[in-house]
Amino acid sequence: MRITQVGRLALSMLGLFGPGRAAAQSPGMARLGALLQGQALKMTGTWAVRWMPGAATYFDPAADTSGQGRGLRRIDALTGRASPLLAAPVVARLGAEYQRIAGRPFAGALLAGADFEREGKLVAFNADGARYLFRPDSGTLRRLELPAKFGPLDLATTEPGQFSPDYGRYAFIRNYDNLWVRDMATGAEEQVVKGTGEDNLIGFISAGPWFVWSPDGTRIAYFKADQSSLRPYPLLRDSDRHATVDFFRYPFATDPNPILELHVVDLASRHDVLVATSTEEEPYLRDISWFPDGKEFVFQIVGRWENHLRLEAVDPVTGRHRTLLTEEDPAYLDPLHNFRVLADGRRFLWSGETTGYRHLYLYDRDGHQLRQLTRGEVETGEVQGVDEAKGVVYLTAATRLGLEQHLYRARLDGSAFEPVTTEPGWHEVFLDPGARVFLDRYSSLTAAPTAVLKTMDGRLLRSIATTDTTPLHALGVAGPELIPLKAADGEATYGILFKPADFDPARKYPVIVSIYGGPHTKAVRNQFETADFRSGLAQLGFLVFQVDGRGTLGRGKKFQTGNYQHMGREDVDDQAAAVRQLRDRPYVDSTRVGVTGISHGGYLTLMMMLRYPEVYQVGVAGAPITDLANGPRQYIGRIMRTPAANPDGYAKANVMTLAPTLKGRLLLQYGTDDHNAVNANSMQLLRSLIDAGRPVDVSVYPQGSHVLAGTDAIHGFKTTISYFLEHLQPEGWEANRRALWQ
Repeated sequence: MRITQVGRLALSMLGLFGPGRAAAQSPGMARLGALLQGQALKMTGTWAVRWMPGAATYFDPAADTSGQGRGLRRIDALTGRASPLLAAPVVARLGAEYQRIAGRPFAGALLAGADFEREGKLVAFNADGARYLFRPDSGTLRRLELPAKFGPLDLATTEPGQFSPDYGRYAFIRNYDNLWVRDMATGAEEQVVKGTGEDNLIGFISAGPWFVWSPDGTRIAYFKADQSSLRPYPLLRDSDRHATVDFFRYPFATDPNPILELHVVDLASRHDVLVATSTEEEPYLRDISWFPDGKEFVFQIVGRWENHLRLEAVDPVTGRHRTLLTEEDPAYLDPLHNFRVLADGRRFLWSGETTGYRHLYLYDRDGHQLRQLTRGEVETGEVQGVDEAKGVVYLTAATRLGLEQHLYRARLDGSAFEPVTTEPGWHEVFLDPGARVFLDRYSSLTAAPTAVLKTMDGRLLRSIATTDTTPLHALGVAGPELIPLKAADGEATYGILFKPADFDPARKYPVIVSIYGGPHTKAVRNQFETADFRSGLAQLGFLVFQVDGRGTLGRGKKFQTGNYQHMGREDVDDQAAAVRQLRDRPYVDSTRVGVTGISHGGYLTLMMMLRYPEVYQVGVAGAPITDLANGPRQYIGRIMRTPAANPDGYAKANVMTLAPTLKGRLLLQYGTDDHNAVNANSMQLLRSLIDAGRPVDVSVYPQGSHVLAGTDAIHGFKTTISYFLEHLQPEGWEANRRALWQ
C-alpha cells in the first residue's frame, strides 16, 4: 500500500489539527492539518450510485436514507425523475423489524450500501457484523449470522458467503475453510465440505472465489488447500508477562506450494467429484466461472512461474475437462483475464497479453479465437459491460504511458475500438446493468473531481457531484507538477513533484521520495492529487517526489517486467536516475534527499539507500522484506522465480549483503503481528546492520499489523514525519516537530 493512501487515513485522525490550534501552528502545519482533515475541498452531490436491476435506474443514497417515516426513491438515470422504490410504510416496517431483532433503532444510512436484488424484491445490507435480508412484499427481515472467522490469509480477498441463484440457500465459509449451506426458508444449516480449520491460502494466491454456485443452484464448484507442507511460523504475544505464541503457515519463496484441489459437489446427492489436483509444475488452480447453461464451468491451471496457463472447461457430472486455450509469456501472466460468456452461451471474452499489451479477444466455446477486439499501445483493463444487441463491449484502458484511464468501446465484429470518455484525466466508470448509461467519476492534475452521468456514446446527461476548491485556493496550495523523465535505460517515464504553498525557487529544499513500485500498482496518474498526503507533507518545507519506474503497471509488459528476475536493480536504477534529473533544478538540495515506503516500498527504500548512498541520505522503511527468500512464494515468485531457479537474482536482491554500505540515517518500522512481511525480515536486517557496525533507528509496534492501523498508524506516521524533519531539516523544522507531538 502506498504511503499516500495510508498516510491520509492515519493523519486524518490526528488531534493536533483540531479547532483553535491553527493560531499556535506554523502556516505549513496549519495547511497540512487543513488538507488532511478535508477542510480544503467541499465535495457535494452523489459520488456513488446503486444501480437497480432492469431499467437504467439507481438508488441514490444521498437523496433519502433516513428511514424515519419516509420512503426510498429510485432515480431514472436518463431523465433524473424520481419514483418510489420502497414506500414509507415498508421502510417503517423494516425499521421496526430491525429494532426487534437487533435491539437498537434502525439507521437509514445502513441502506446506503444495500443491494436491491430481483427487481427490488429482496434488499440485502450489512449491519452489526451480520447480513440482513429484507423482503418488501412480506415485510420480513432475517439476520444471517456470519462466522467469526472466514476467508483466506487476507480477509479482504474473499466474500464470506454467496446466495444461490434463486436466493433459497446461502453458502458460506465457517472457521476458515469449512463450507456450509443454509436453507433460507427453514434456517437449517448443513456442512458440505470439511476443511482443515486453518487459514485458507486460496485468496492469497489469487485464486478468485473459493466456491461458486452453478446457475441452477444444484451444485457448487470449490477449491481445497492442503498447506501442511508449509511450516508453522511463530508470532510471539508478549504484551502480557505470561507470553504466548501463535502459529500460522507462511508460504516462503523457498517452500513447496500447498496442494490445491478443485471439486464439484451435487448438493442433493452429496456426490463429490475431484476435478483436478495441482502438481509441482502446475501448482496453481484458480478462477472458477460457470457457463450460463450449467453444463460446464471453467477454471485455470497455471504453471509454477506463472508464465503459462490453460483455460479448462469441466463437465460437472463426470469431472472430465478439456482445454479451451493456452497462453504463455516470457516473464509472467497477470490474472486479469475478463472471462465472460455472451448471452448465446457459445462465445466468450478473454483478455490476453500475447502482443505485449493486454488486449481483448472473442472465442467460441470450442476454444477457437474468432477475432481480436482491441488494438494499439494501450493497456486494456476490466470489462465494464456488454450491449449484445448493439454488438459492443465496454472496458477501461490505460493510455499515455499509463497516465490516464478511459472508458473504451469495442465492437464484437472487430470493426472498431475507440474511446468513450475524452476529457483528459483518470476516469472511474460504473455502467448500469443494461449498458445504457454510466456514472463517470473523473479528475486530472489540474481539474478537481466531478461525477457525471453519460449515455454510452459519451453524451453528458447531467452532473451529480462537484468539488469546490475555493478553500484550497485560499490556502495557496497548488497541484503537483508532472515531470517528463528518462528511466535508467533511456525509456520515457513520468514523475510528480509536490511543492509547499510558499515555494520560493531561490531557496534550496530537501526532497522526500515516496515509493511503492510493486507490479500491481500505478502511482503517477493524471488525477487530482492536490489534497493528497504528499501535498500535505510538502507544506512542512519538503519537495515530495514520486516516480513510476520499471516493474509497474499501465504501459505494457516490457515496462512491467523490466525488473523480471532482478528485483532491486532496474526498478531502483530508475528511481536514482529520476532523482539525478530532479536535482539539476537549482532549488533542489541534493545533499538532503530522503525516501520512504511500506511493504514492497519498504524493500525498495532499503535498496535505494544501500545501492545509491550518494543519492539518498535518509530513509524510513516500513514492514519491508529484506531477503526475498523470506517473502511469499507467489508474490515474489511471479517476479523472481525461486532462489534455486534464480540464485544470482536473489543474491543481488538481498538487503543484508549490502548492509555494510549504509551511510545515511535509516529508520526501520514494523509490527510484531505482520502476516505479510514476517518479523524474520526485520530481525535479520538488524543483525546485519549491528554486525556491520552501522547505525539504525527502530520503531516497533507490539501486535501491529503489516499496514499499521489505529493508534499504531498515527504514531507511525508522526514518527516518519518527525524523522524527516530532524534529519532533512527544512526551514522551521524544530517548531514543526514540537507541534507534531504536542
